[in-house]
Amino acid sequence: MFTATYLALALSLVLLPPTEIRPDQVEHVALPCVQAGATADDADAAKSLNQQLATKMRGYMNPYNTSCARVIVETVQRAGFNDRAAAIAIATVIVESSVANLDGGLGDSVGLFQQRASWGSFEQRTDPVWATGRFLAVMRQFYPNDTWNNVAIGEVAAVVQRPAAKYRHRYGVEAGDAVKIVGELWTHNGQ
Repeated sequence: MFTATYLALALSLVLLPPTEIRPDQVEHVALPCVQAGATADDADAAKSLNQQLATKMRGYMNPYNTSCARVIVETVQRAGFNDRAAAIAIATVIVESSVANLDGGLGDSVGLFQQRASWGSFEQRTDPVWATGRFLAVMRQFYPNDTWNNVAIGEVAAVVQRPAAKYRHRYGVEAGDAVKIVGELWTHNGQ
């Protein structure tokens, strides 16, 4: 006989692959993304996005993870990249950390992008500006001369992150929502 707990577990395994963590299941400490904390604009953007999103983050955007997404978008803008580059970065952090700057993860992975120790120090990888810059630099290594503009968002994210083959599709699943998040925050930045 199935118990309610067993049934809930079975349903969660059907809905999400075993290693995919929903935003409400994150077990690591979320470090600040913005020194001053989330703003009223972040709260307003989160409310708007919760109505627009269709996948993993639907209903889970809050002022905190919206502030993290805002830091990524602003970093991309300051680096002179376009909104598509920001969508690639955002699709990545949706999959990797549910847009949270985590103090841990699988193995030695930390931060928004769940970058491994080979990417930099703990302090660097948990600094959203540094981590975004490093992600963009690696993206440019794989896609010189901005050729990433001609490749699917999910494919670029998978090439940069290099997950196991069976998980590569996850970034593409989040691409549409990443574009919506960037659209919301790019506008708020006066661009």
